[in-house]
Amino acid sequence: MSGRPRDEPLHLTAVELVRAAYEVADMRRVDLAAINEVRPPTLRYHAQYELVREFIARANTMLDFAGQLGLIESEEDAEIRRSAGRDHSDLFQWLADEDKRLSAES
Repeated sequence: MSGRPRDEPLHLTAVELVRAAYEVADMRRVDLAAINEVRPPTLRYHAQYELVREFIARANTMLDFAGQLGLIESEEDAEIRRSAGRDHSDLFQWLADEDKRLSAES
């Protein structure tokens, strides 16, 4: 981290928002048709898998950005990523299973 003091309330907000983004990423049970209804045809999701992957990518991007801004240090970044894996192990296992299934189909 740089030599300037960290804005602790901003740091805590960043951590809270990143953790919430990982919580929201479990989109396995949302109504895909309802989401796609308002999206242009070229941007529609074909499977829950795509939606979940996108939301995990968004959470990862938020975490990366918070790190670049100096709001989250690298050690804390690593712990957030580990805890997301632990707290949502069933989601990540489901994604791994979907990866295998899709690989076998192609």
